[in-house]
Parts: sequence; C-alpha cells; structure tokens
Amino acid sequence: MSGNKFLLVILLSVFFSEDAFSQFIMPDTIPDQDIEEVVVVAKLPELEIKADKMTYHLEASVVRKQGSLYEVLETLPGIVVNKDGTIYMNGKSGVNVLIDGKSTYLSGQELVNLLKSTPASTADKIDLITHPSARYDASGNSGLIDIHTKKIKLQGLNLSVNGGISQGIRSKGNGSISLNRRNGKFNFYLTYSLYQGNDQHDLEINRLYSEELTGLSSELKLYQDSYSESPYASHYYRTGVDIYLSPRTTIGVSTNGNLFHGENEGDMNSSFSLCPQNVPDSTAHTLNLNDRHRRNFSGGITLTHRFDSTGKVLDASFDYLNVHSDEDQFIYNSFRNLSNQTERQDSLRGDIKGNIHLYAGQINLKLPFENDWILNLGAKSSYVSIDNDALYANREQDTWIGDDNFTQGFSYKENINAAYVEGNARFGQLSVQAGLRLEHTRYKGRQTSASCDSSFSAHSIDLFPTVLMEYPLGKGKVSLFYGKRINRPNYGDLNPSAYIFDNYTYERGNTLLKPEKTDNIEVSYAFKDLFKAGFLFSYTSKAIVKSYIVEENKRVFITPLNLTRAISLGPRVNTGVLSLASFWNLNANAAFIYNRYQWSEELSNKVNEDCTWIAGLNNQFSFGKGWSAELSGSYNGKMAAGQATLSPVWQVNCGIQKKVLKDKATVGLFARDIFHSYRYNMELAVPGQRAFTKERYDNTLVGISFSWRFSKGYETKDSGRKSDIDQSKRINL
Repeated sequence: MSGNKFLLVILLSVFFSEDAFSQFIMPDTIPDQDIEEVVVVAKLPELEIKADKMTYHLEASVVRKQGSLYEVLETLPGIVVNKDGTIYMNGKSGVNVLIDGKSTYLSGQELVNLLKSTPASTADKIDLITHPSARYDASGNSGLIDIHTKKIKLQGLNLSVNGGISQGIRSKGNGSISLNRRNGKFNFYLTYSLYQGNDQHDLEINRLYSEELTGLSSELKLYQDSYSESPYASHYYRTGVDIYLSPRTTIGVSTNGNLFHGENEGDMNSSFSLCPQNVPDSTAHTLNLNDRHRRNFSGGITLTHRFDSTGKVLDASFDYLNVHSDEDQFIYNSFRNLSNQTERQDSLRGDIKGNIHLYAGQINLKLPFENDWILNLGAKSSYVSIDNDALYANREQDTWIGDDNFTQGFSYKENINAAYVEGNARFGQLSVQAGLRLEHTRYKGRQTSASCDSSFSAHSIDLFPTVLMEYPLGKGKVSLFYGKRINRPNYGDLNPSAYIFDNYTYERGNTLLKPEKTDNIEVSYAFKDLFKAGFLFSYTSKAIVKSYIVEENKRVFITPLNLTRAISLGPRVNTGVLSLASFWNLNANAAFIYNRYQWSEELSNKVNEDCTWIAGLNNQFSFGKGWSAELSGSYNGKMAAGQATLSPVWQVNCGIQKKVLKDKATVGLFARDIFHSYRYNMELAVPGQRAFTKERYDNTLVGISFSWRFSKGYETKDSGRKSDIDQSKRINL
C-alpha cells in the first residue's frame, strides 16, 4: 500500500462511521448466519513468567508490534542488539534466534537482514528462553530467542492486512498480507510482506597509536569521521499446507524465503596528527560503494502422529536451507598533504559471493507414564556445505589488476549428529526435569589464495546435561537450574577472507577458532505470577570475542579470537503484570551483572571487567471505547565485552492506538527512542592502540500503523503440534 492510500484509509476511519467505513473497505457478502460459533478471546497479558523463560505477547503491546522484528528485539528488556548481529541477553552474548522452534540458521549481518525484513505484525509472541532443555540444540550459551508467528485456527477464510509508515531522518515503511483457508482436512496459509527504508549511519573514531608502535616521539592520533546511507528493500514470504490425514496424524509442508537488495554509499574523512598538538599533517578521503543481493530460501516437511489420548506423540521433520549472497564493492581513496594537494589516489574493486546449502532432520518421541512422569527421546542430524569467493582488483591507469593479497576462496563442510533423552518426574512436591544431550561434530575447511592453499579439520564428541528442579516454598516456588552449553564459531567468523571498510579497517575470520563452552547455574524464587528473583552464575572457557589487531601501516584487523575465560554473575528480578489501577498495568525488570573477561596478551594476563545495571519498565493504559496507550523504557549500563567496553544505552518508547470497525481494525501512533539515546559507543585498548568510537543510527522514529482482519468461520482444535528442528546454525557470509 502506498503512503497516500494508507493515509486515506486512516482519514476515512476517523471521519466516517465504523459501519460506513467497513462497507467501503470490504462489503459483507457473507450472511451473518454462516457463523456457526462465536469465539470470545480473552485479553492476553503482555508478559508471562515461567521457570525457564519469559514470554512477551506482541499483540498486547502498542509499540512492540510496530516496525520490524529487529526493532522489536531492541525494545525487549535485557536485550541489546548490535548492528553487526551480535545479541546480548542479560549482559551476555551467545544468543541463538529461532522462529517457531526452528533455528533461523543465521547470524551476523544475515540475521540482521532477516529480522529487518520481517514485519513485527507477523509475530504472535517472543520467548526469551534462559534455561533451554536437552531437546534444544546445545548451541547458545546465554539462551535462546524463539519468535512465534501467528497461527489461525478458524475454519473457512481468514485474511489480515497490516501496514505502517515511520519517519525519522529517513522514512521507512512496511506492509504485509496473510491469508489462511481451512476446509476439512486441508489448511492452506500464505504470508507476504515488504519492508523498505533507508538507514543512516554516523561514525566517529579516535585512534591513538603508541610511540612504541610508530617510533615517533609522541602518540599519533588518527581521527575518522564517516557518514553513510543505506537504502534497502526486502521481500519476505511464507506459505504452506497442513493435511489432516486423520484426527491423530498431520502432515505439513512449508516454504519461506527472503529476497533482499541493499545499497550503501559512505564517505569517510581521515586525518593524522601528533599529540598533543592535534594539528593534521595529512588527510585521506574514502568513498565506499556497495551493492548487495541476498536470497534465503527454506523448505520443510513435518509429520506428527498421536498414538492415543494419553499424550504419546511422535513427530519428525526434514528441512532444507539455501542462502546466496552477492556483493559488489568499490572503494576509492584520495590522500592529501598539508597544502591540500593530492599526493596519490587508489581504487579497489571487490566481487564477493557466497553460497550455503544446509540439510537437517529430526525425530522426537514423547512417552507419558503414570504419576505425571514423562520421557522424551530424540535424534537429529544436520549437514552444511559452504562456498565463498572474494575477488579483489586494483585499478592501475585504466586496467583492473587482480589483488592477490585479498583475493581468497573458502569452503567448509560440517556434520552434526545428536541424540537426547529427557525426563520429567515428581517426587512428592519436588518437580524435576533432567536431560542429557550428546552431539558428535565433524567439520572440514579449505582456504585457497595465491599465497596459501591450506585445509583444516576436526571432530569432537560432547555431552550436555541439564537439570531443572522446583519445590514449593510458601505461596511460591524455589528452583535450581544447571545446564552446559556450547557456542560454535559462526561460518563468517571462520571465513579468512578480508572484508574492507576503508584503508585502515579490515575484518576477517579465523580458521583457528575453537568452540566456547559454558556452565550455567541459577537459583531463583517465583512468587505466584507477581515476580521472579534469581541469582545466576556462568563460566565460559575459550570465549569467542571479536578482537582488534594492529598490523603494518597502522591497519586494524577485526577478527574473532578465543579468550582464556569469561565469568558472568549477579542477581536479576522480573515482575509479572501488576495492576496498579483499573486502567493501568505495569511490569518491570532489573539486574546487576558482573562480567569478567581474561586473556593472554604479550606474555601477560589481561582482564576487562565491569558491573552492568540492566532495567526495564513498561506501562500499559486502557481508557475504554477501544483506546489504549503504552509508555516503556529500558536501560543497559556500561558493559565489558572482551577487549572492548560498551557504553550505556537507553531508550524510551510510547504509543497510542484505537480499535475501529467493530474491533476488527486498529489504528496506532507510536514513537520509538524519543530522546535519540540508543547510541553505540565503545572504548578499546589493545597493544599499540587505544580507540574510542561513537556511532549514531536513525533509531528515533515517529510512525502510524494500521491493521485489519477479516474472518468467517468457527474455531477448531489444532490436531497437530509443530515439530522442532532445533539445530542452531551460525550462517554469516
């Protein structure tokens, strides 16, 4: 829907009666008597707290159902999303993102693209799983984020339309349409969405090079100031059919995909000066142009069979994923002296391609017994094949000459086979969930370039136990959790090909990376549905963190390294939905997390540690006659992240909405990050260099949204259960 048509819809809803507007939008050609049953839906709470997770219902929020899934995650308490795709939950990195229980298989920029391209209107709820069971893949040492899409359970035809426009410095817009047709033994569904916008990025970097590195009499300062714009358009689709072979057996076939095209035009000015004079003695200008095309496609088939009414269930599924990436890059550098005369110029062209094929299959069996005992068994296998090529060339006069220093190829193959057993039992008042997961991993990679042709391979067998115990105490429950997790390097972190940002900043992977392993322990107490308080402790060996290495010509390579260890501990408190008045509900969270990273550097041990305050507050107001409003805020304090220290980030969001068209449609106004405070600042200290960065994105938005649903039918029970392929992949080309 174009912007003008969308605004026309809003104006009509305001100035015309709801009955007249309903006839304007969709004439009611189906008699009222066709409705066999009236379904009354209770209002969902915005937040639900359980022993192993917290669930946020997006439809219960005015703000969180607006924009893209990426913007929704930024508003969740305790969640920090960096623009490179790194996600922190409760002050810890190593988060895996699932959609409907299945891994997105993505990380890094690929994950960012998927989340930005998927409107929040397609999601029903988001689970923040802090204590994954053995059924889930062992990857993700700080937890899982499971995004559940909306499910329609009405027989007949169901249609919903959503759209929104937001304006910051640049405008963004999204629209989606979902269709569901359920008739007898068949259920067909289709969703299409478009997300289009223009991201703006301002970056300032101050780098101080030591006298030991430069050989000068004082520190050398490099100041860089850049500005870039990135217009993009992303198409997302999801379609499938469920076939109910019998009341106990269901087969589902589904596909979904994402087509992304983005451009980037960035300018960076760099200047060198000696401290403390700060008078530039040379300057450089870099023009960076990128044209990116990415295509994701996945398809799967699921079988669910219920043996009897006792709850004995078998489910099996197979999934295929293909990710293709194609990027053209052009970098132009111009160097000037004190007299502003051009001393030299150079141009670099890059052609970067990547292709990934992934196959995953899983089978699960649930066996209930007497006394509420349950046994879960399962097995899974996955295989991935990756091919990447990065071709670079320098321009010499009017000819492009291949650059052997940066041109590289990378191939990688990985197979993970897993099996798990998990039991749920009661011993008097004590409830126990215990599981054990075994994973056998084999991988092989090869790096090819003009100067290097090498390969690497390894295999490992790991056991991952999990235990969750609950015991009543007063009017609440006390619980104890222990779980062992692993975080394997994502494929982009293994790829040794260099990605060039400018003449002084490159990024590349590390084929020597090893998986990081984490032991998590938490003791908590939950009082009814009012609050949950706990104390967590985690110990990570070989922690994977992006590190910064200074090489010749003052060039900085950003590359992931294994640090010696990382420790995280501290208390956290979450409230349920508290009713302060008949029109006012509130929920809050707070945590105080101590993070400590340790690594070896120049034959000495280095430590970066800090205590981080995390807090969030959400207020919801109901005014009657279909009016509701929301005011929320979140704060994440100064945080240690390997060699770097991240500055505090905070934001305040608000929104108001009105139900129209007999409560079948909603019109909303919202504002996100209204104080423009969600900024990314970082301090860094590495051998030979100290650096300070300031990043500003176009996060402050004011928008208008419209959603409408049409349905004719009656509610029916869901005869099938989704199957989880929980293998968590790390795709980042």
